[in-house]
Amino acid sequence: MFYSMSSPGYGSDINSSMAQLDASNARVDAREAVAETELLRHDFDRLLMITEALWGFLKKEHGYTDEILMDAVKEIDLRDGRLDGRVPPAPAAPCPGCGRINSAKRSVCIYCGKQLPVNLFSS
Repeated sequence: MFYSMSSPGYGSDINSSMAQLDASNARVDAREAVAETELLRHDFDRLLMITEALWGFLKKEHGYTDEILMDAVKEIDLRDGRLDGRVPPAPAAPCPGCGRINSAKRSVCIYCGKQLPVNLFSS
């Protein structure tokens, strides 16, 4: 037996099923986001530990002070003219092949396909 879409309850059953499916997908997405956040937190903590160890070596072996480090961090922070605790974005750069400007995030020129120089410290 076929029911028309205008049959009583037909639309509400589909809407209810769609809502349940959407809710289920949202729960899966939320679990994935939590797992990814935990992995990022682990990476962040590890990088913080490595950075602290490297800073300890530099202080011990070369006599640098915390003040010198704070001045260097401030100098980097002010590259964009704002003291906001954020690394300024890398400037767009010309392609060595065609000379056209490309985003610093690109590895290949969008115009000629030539490999672009890699900047290890670009954000």
